[in-house]
Formats: sequence, structure tokens, C-alpha cells
Amino acid sequence: MNGNTGKHITAWLMKHKGFWSGIFAFFAGAAATLILPPFIDVWQGYVALVLFLALLLGKPRTKKSLFWLAYFFGFAFYAVGFSWINKALLLDSDEFAAFVPAVFLATGAFFGLFWALPAIVAFWGRNIYSRIVLFSTAFVAFEWVRSFIFTGFPWNLLGTALSFDVKLIQMAAYIGTYGLSLLLLLACGGAAALFAGAVRRKFYTGALALALIPVAIIGLGGVLYQKSESGEMKVRLVQPNIPQQYKWEAAEAYANFRAYIDLSKSCPLDGVKLVVWGETATPYFLDRDWLHLREITEAVPKGGFLVTGLLRAGIVDGMYVPFNSMFVIDESGAIKDYYDKSHLVPFGEYLPFRDLWPSFMTPVAQVVGELGRGEKFKNLQVEGLPLMGGAICYESIFPKQVVNPKEKPQLLLVLANDGWYGVSAGPYQHLAAAQMRAVEEGVTVIRSANTGISVVIAPNGDMSGVIGLNQKGIADAVLPRVLARETVYGTYGNVVPGGLILLCWLVMWLFRYRKYNLKL
Repeated sequence: MNGNTGKHITAWLMKHKGFWSGIFAFFAGAAATLILPPFIDVWQGYVALVLFLALLLGKPRTKKSLFWLAYFFGFAFYAVGFSWINKALLLDSDEFAAFVPAVFLATGAFFGLFWALPAIVAFWGRNIYSRIVLFSTAFVAFEWVRSFIFTGFPWNLLGTALSFDVKLIQMAAYIGTYGLSLLLLLACGGAAALFAGAVRRKFYTGALALALIPVAIIGLGGVLYQKSESGEMKVRLVQPNIPQQYKWEAAEAYANFRAYIDLSKSCPLDGVKLVVWGETATPYFLDRDWLHLREITEAVPKGGFLVTGLLRAGIVDGMYVPFNSMFVIDESGAIKDYYDKSHLVPFGEYLPFRDLWPSFMTPVAQVVGELGRGEKFKNLQVEGLPLMGGAICYESIFPKQVVNPKEKPQLLLVLANDGWYGVSAGPYQHLAAAQMRAVEEGVTVIRSANTGISVVIAPNGDMSGVIGLNQKGIADAVLPRVLARETVYGTYGNVVPGGLILLCWLVMWLFRYRKYNLKL
């Protein structure tokens, strides 16, 4: 290669450096998913995130440049992080295989905006410090928006990256997962500023403080951590690991039903107060099927109760409507109370704007049912049991939307079925969300799945009675001595992380870092 050729290549690369920056941002976004479950503590993910933040915020950029760099990163971050969604499309056959690329692209295209829009806010930062603060606070604000826009999908909140160590998530009881997201992003931003300074062979004490102060606050939670003490009430989790493709086969219905019953009593039920099955564990309408309701009592401990997920035949406007429900049943077969799922899954439990979908989407529309919506925050009140709240599957991913704010329960029953997602990141991410809800609200969570990860989670995040992904079995766990406790976040909710954002803005305004302005 002669000198002129080298000059031409160098000139071309310099002319198209924005293109290469976008390519780097895209691959950094894919690599950054390593900080989330199930990988969760892989250091390469943090390196990717820090290098991206250095690229994005290390020097002043136009709004357009900020938007597209962050969009490429966010596209890959969410398309890869949510890739388990495609498992559901391929579960039964290849009928919906053609939709896989479209779902992958649509996921990245939409959720990528939740990195890109905060990046535009950083445009108004006067230096690298203010850009980091503006971007981080705006990102968390958009995480909150993600919890309700288009019915909401706050899956993989950045703060869940800390759930690999229960001590690191204790501050969620004070500032929620949103607050942890802010601290984590500020710390990575501080590291990015240190890296950007090192490129210029300079050291900036402000960057060090920006990195270390959030880490110190997270570490304070570890100091506050106290291991949970066991109480007296014993529960049995039942996970039969029925393959999803056989879950709703009419010919397999009774065999699946018996699998739950036989597994529940495979060990003596002595001392067990509560047996918990997963989402739609029972294939029968037990409120109208007395024969199978009587049969289910074989799995109910003497003097105790059984909780099962099922479809309930409700009546709405004079018509029968199925509800995704959970029943509490005693040893006589009496249904003591029930909870109906209130936050339904779009495209899974109902189809938005069903009548407006084009004809080529008919195959999808035909497999999406229309379930009824239950009463939000309805508690289950059963004599002989603590006051219990209910959350079915995806409901557990929503901060401040799982526990009755006026009458806080002592237990939160989470019934799930992660069989849709196979061996993927999805079940682990779903579990991390339930763990964060336990710490945020200070409530004991009993999570039981057809398959997935069944577990009892103490108010401090400690786990016991774990049945792993794709494992068949039962687990007896003794509930914590203190089932619930008051938390700052549980009392004040998102006012707390909102106040933390305002505090960051105030500090940014008071200390404008004019002396340490970093121009790269």
C-alpha cells in the first residue's frame, strides 16, 4: 500500500467517523447487556457502558449526534436484552418464525428511544459533568415513563444490574430501583469522565467524586443489610416444569392437573401451612367445576390452604369472560378468596385495537384472547393466613404498582409461568424484578412458577426455597419472622427518586465546574 492510498483511507475514515462511532455504539449496547441478569456481574458489560458514555458525553455534540449515538446504543441494548421475547414466537412451531426479525427490529427501534431522548437533554450541559448529570437524570425519568406509556414495560430497569449481591440493593428500600439506576449511571458517568480525562493525560478530581459518591451510597445499603431471621410458617412451592407446548393441550389437561397434585403431596405435608402453584396451574374453571375442586383437596395440607393460578369464568355485561386468576382453597375445597389479574399483557392477554389490524396479521389476532381485568391492588383476606397481595406474572415488574398502598399486605403472592421463554435471560430478569419489589416495599414475596424460578424472597431480598429454571420439584421454605416492614420508598414511592433527581440538578447548578471544564 503506497502513501497516497494510506492518506485516502485515513481521509475516508475521518470523513465518516460518525459512521464508525455509530457502529461502536451499537456493539457497545449489545455488550452492555452483560450487566443485567442472568450475566449481571460481567465486568466487560461495564467497560462497554463506560466507553460509550465517554464517547457520548466526553465532548460537546450536536443534538443530532447525541440522538443517533444513543439511539444506536439503545437499539442494541434493548433488542439484545429483550431477545427472549422471540422464544414465545417459536415455541409451538415455525408458524410465526417470519415475525422474529420484525419483533427484534421493532423492539430495538422503539425502546432505543429511551436512551436517545435523554441524550438530547445532555446537549444543554456546559461541560462533561453537567452532561453526565443531565443525561443520567433524564434517563431515569424516561425509565419511569417506560413504566406506563402504552400500558408500560419497565423490564430490565438499570438498577436491577445490582441484584447479583443482595447487599447492593438495600438502598432500593429508600430510593427504589429508579434511584439505584440513577446512582449506577452517575458512577459509570464518573468513570467515563476519568477515562476521557486520561485520554488527555489529565486527572479531574470532580470525575472521581462523581464516580465514588454514588458507589458510597450504594455501599451504605450494604452496611444496613441484616440477614433475615426464620419464623414459623412453612410454605411449599410446587414447580412441575410442564413444557409450554403441552400446557394447554386438551389431551394433557388432566395429566398436568394430576402432576401438580401428585408433586404437591410427594413428601408429607406435615407442618406446611400453604401450598403454592403457578400461573394457570389448574386447567379447569374451579368455581364451576366441583368435581376437580374436590380432587384438588388432596394437595391441601390439613388445617392449611392451597393457592393455584387458573382461569376464572366471570360475568361482564351479562356475558362470560375469562379472568387470569388465583384462588385460595382450604382443605374442604372452599374457595376462601381470589385475585384477578388487573394489568394485562398486550398482545398476550388482549389485542389493542383488534378491529384495526391489517389482514396479514390475522394469524396473530386469532391466537390472542381477550381476558377480563380485575380489581387493582385487591388483597386476599383469609382467616388463618397473613394479609396477602396478588401479582400474576408480568405484574411484578412494575415498581409501586404491586402492593396496596392503603392496606399493605404482609405477603405478596407472585404466580408465574416462564415456560414461554425457554432457557433464556427472560426468567432470570423476571426473578430480579420480583426481588426488587420485595426490597422496595419491604414485603415477603412468594413466587411460584410452572417453570421459571420459584422462590421465597424476604423483605431484605434474601432468597430461600429456590427451584431453578427447568427443574421439576417442590421446595419447603420457612417464611421470615418479620413478614413485612415499612420502607421509605414503600411509603413515599417515586417522590423519593424524583427528589434525588432534583438534588442532582441543584448540585449541578451550585457547582458548575467552570474551573474544571473539560473540552474534548
